[in-house]
Amino acid sequence: MIGGLLAAAALTATAPASVSGVMDGPALRDAMESARRAPAADLVGQRFQISIPFVDERKRTMKVLQSPARWRYDFSRGELTLMIGLGQISAQNYNHFDDQGLKALPTLQTAFFDGDEVRSQATVETRDHDTVHQDVGVRSIVTNYGLAIPYADGVSALPPRFEPFMVQKLKMNQQTYHRLIRGMTLVLEGSVTDLGQKPAVFCGSYDGRLAAPDPRIDDTVRMLVTARQCFATAKIDHASVLGTNGVVVAVWPKP
Repeated sequence: MIGGLLAAAALTATAPASVSGVMDGPALRDAMESARRAPAADLVGQRFQISIPFVDERKRTMKVLQSPARWRYDFSRGELTLMIGLGQISAQNYNHFDDQGLKALPTLQTAFFDGDEVRSQATVETRDHDTVHQDVGVRSIVTNYGLAIPYADGVSALPPRFEPFMVQKLKMNQQTYHRLIRGMTLVLEGSVTDLGQKPAVFCGSYDGRLAAPDPRIDDTVRMLVTARQCFATAKIDHASVLGTNGVVVAVWPKP
């Protein structure tokens, strides 16, 4: 559950403003690119405050499927579902998992905060027993920038009571839903750390395929994915969900 989630109308507090020396998302992305090109560049200790927009989870794009902040509204029930979901770096979805020393680290949860996606129509082969079919699908070429956050038994770089996956359902009418979700963001504040991986800002790729059910068309979207991914290990000190006009909806750790 998203701890401390309250109706936005009941709150008037706003998130703290960025201060000098604290990087926002675009600045952190640029710094990671610089560190990738010049591995001697040191980002360890750099503070950041990044805002990640909540996205409609029904859309079947890689940017949505990989987003750590998603929403869905059920018009028939008048119910808004908010989802915070981090990913996980593994040998199955990252090609340099072993040679960059990630295998020796605690489990790393990921929060992508910036990136681009180029989509085009593609032919995707599927197999049904011994029969090969050719379906119309999507080729997705993605560039991602994300935080790699340690989270394992006895080791956590997330705020207290902030879990890698949280869901909250809220009853509200359509007017309130439209007002609340417009501009809603997940804000992560923390600092870049060094866990011993080489290089400190590490990049790799993923090539594979996904099959994502799409309830809007009552069908499955088949995707061929090529992703370039760059990460910086990080500790998250403070997290919050902000609604319209910066109204605080949830915060970790709790006051």
